[in-house]
Amino acid sequence: MLSFIQFDICFLGHHKCLIMTNKLNKDREQEKVETERLQILIGKRIRKIRKERDLSQNQLAIKMNERDRQVVQRLEQGKTNCSLNLLRVTAKALNIEITDLFIK
Repeated sequence: MLSFIQFDICFLGHHKCLIMTNKLNKDREQEKVETERLQILIGKRIRKIRKERDLSQNQLAIKMNERDRQVVQRLEQGKTNCSLNLLRVTAKALNIEITDLFIK
């Protein structure tokens, strides 16, 4: 009887872990979607400001001390999970505050 109860508790405990894992996976997937959405919004903002400044992607890349425009292209397309430092450098090259990248 004692081993049956221990087995049952272990089984229930394992079942709870599986439910918890599924919830964590859903949370992680939701975070990924939100991050991708934010990357796209920031990218659109960078493109808008760059065009307002009448800069090409290549010109902005040069101002950012980047070797080629692919960095700017990936930023604008929301295809890179950029660091705060890259956002800081981008904002400086555009002559704006970093917070302006988050404000419409």
